[in-house]
Amino acid sequence: MEDLRSLIRVMRIGEKRMLRHLLSRTTNAEEHQRYRLFKLLDSHQKMQEDEVRSAFSGVSSSAFSHLKRRLKEDILSVLLIKESSKRIAQANRAAQFECLKKLAQAYVLIFRGAKQEGAEILNSARELAIKYELSAELVSINHLTREALYTFTDGKRLNEVNQSLRNDLERWSDILRSEELSFLITLPQLKEALLEAEEDGFEDKLVQELKELYEKSGAARVGYWYYMADVEKCIADRRFETAIELGHHFLKLVEESPAVRSKNNIAGVNQSLGFAYLNLRQYDRATAHFARSEKNFPAAGFNRLQALFFLAQSQVASANYEAVLETVHSAMVHPRIKAREPLVPRWLFLKASTEFLMGNIDAAFKTMNQDGYLLRQQDEWNIQFRLLEMMLLVEMRDEEWLEFKLDATRKFLTRYKQLDRPRVRTAVDILGNLLRRELDFTELSEKNRQALSNSLNETEGFEWNPSGTEFVRFDLWMKSKLPEPKDDQESDEE
Repeated sequence: MEDLRSLIRVMRIGEKRMLRHLLSRTTNAEEHQRYRLFKLLDSHQKMQEDEVRSAFSGVSSSAFSHLKRRLKEDILSVLLIKESSKRIAQANRAAQFECLKKLAQAYVLIFRGAKQEGAEILNSARELAIKYELSAELVSINHLTREALYTFTDGKRLNEVNQSLRNDLERWSDILRSEELSFLITLPQLKEALLEAEEDGFEDKLVQELKELYEKSGAARVGYWYYMADVEKCIADRRFETAIELGHHFLKLVEESPAVRSKNNIAGVNQSLGFAYLNLRQYDRATAHFARSEKNFPAAGFNRLQALFFLAQSQVASANYEAVLETVHSAMVHPRIKAREPLVPRWLFLKASTEFLMGNIDAAFKTMNQDGYLLRQQDEWNIQFRLLEMMLLVEMRDEEWLEFKLDATRKFLTRYKQLDRPRVRTAVDILGNLLRRELDFTELSEKNRQALSNSLNETEGFEWNPSGTEFVRFDLWMKSKLPEPKDDQESDEE
């Protein structure tokens, strides 16, 4: 019964209208029963199967199973034949569906004797297949042409069909291989198995094979898999300049080639480019690409919510705080925001960080106290939540509560040593030093000042990650609290 409900859920209004029209005739008793079953399932999607079955008390179990099977066949038929401009939003996917439909229509016509009409539909299908690089469909079209329409072709045309079959088979093989290689590189469950079985550098070999397949075939669909794998590999290896160079070629491909052009693909490539620019600290360019990504993803989809977060990260890094708050608002009213438990707490933390950076301490403290979920995690979110909380307490000069938070943070870092990195340890040590000196920034020890200098200069181990969770840079906040060196003050007076 659930399979029927699933099919009904995906039907559009026009398709349901067509099915009602087909089943509403009462001359056939079985069709009348199918109509009853469809109306019942369509209007009562949560009705249990035994409740549905009880509505057909005069129908035997075997007859009821037959009734469900026939209704399913009716729905599938309508889903296939009903015309709809919104059936499939992505143009290349819609073209593939249309090509397959034309191929089926031509097949029926040709083998029922209407070969001329079938040949015309087949030619129309061929034009679609060529435009959208549908190699598998081209193989079927040319095979049907050679098998059933040889009387409509001369020797020259038959040779062209034979050559096209060989070329399209080879190209289709290249497309399938490129898809396989891309999955091996990008899907964690496949990649982990390969990491255990293969020698070091196997990913580079796979990417190189993809590149060679693209150069050999020239097919945009192969290029799509190659660029996606290579860009993601470059980002994972932190080769961001190369990722950007490849990403712009990738973007041109998905914008210009009908075979791979779609809003989702354009959004995905822009997101990769934005991420690379963000890590290179070219924030304006990162923001521009993230904004394009966010606009191209479906408005109610989870991908758009993720794009909004990347956009907010780049806006925070470029100190465009008003824009961050607007982005936060867009995220908080998104229909998928509560689909995963960590999402709302993370966005609230981002909002609190922004309010802190704007100097609105009371608002930041209030936002921080709305949700303590991040403190239950054992990750970077937990650490940055704690650090921001303690910076707020310093601003509020609440030494008693700061002491409690410092002690809790030290215990947490002792328990989860993998999170106790030099940059984090510097922040905790300086806060402890400040607490011992009654929050007097001028009394920082020389050791603390050196560690702060390491953080500011991002020496090895003290780097700040612009795509990480440290929205408020502790080192910059601390620097803003310290008095200017005397040499600088004297030169200003001169």
